Amino acid sequence: MELEIKNLLKQQGFSATKTRMAVLRTLLSVQPATLHQLITALPNVDRATVYRTVDLFIDLGIAKKVYTGFKYRVELGDSFQEHHHHLTCLRCETVIDVHTPEIEYAIEQTAANNGFRPVRHDLEITGYCANCS
Repeated sequence: MELEIKNLLKQQGFSATKTRMAVLRTLLSVQPATLHQLITALPNVDRATVYRTVDLFIDLGIAKKVYTGFKYRVELGDSFQEHHHHLTCLRCETVIDVHTPEIEYAIEQTAANNGFRPVRHDLEITGYCANCS
């Protein structure tokens, strides 16, 4: 996957710098990640550089924002992983990835029934995980 992302960066006119690849490796190990998690995991990388790199990854579709209320986390974009949704615990902030074909079908049918052609969608479910209930 790293090679594929390096190639995408080069195709778009950007270098696959050591810092960009370090941010990518960290993102791959902690998804979805808060910016704080990325910054903490990369103590030798300037905070502003992490922000700029994440913004570049989002602009290029390498990463996407996963909203949890007014905040967001970052994970790989749908081009690099299977589309899914998230359950977020309000107490411990655990984020659980969920793959539910029935939800995808319902979204497609809802759009079709209303003559709508969706480009993307996100489903955010917040509540309490089993440990915090």
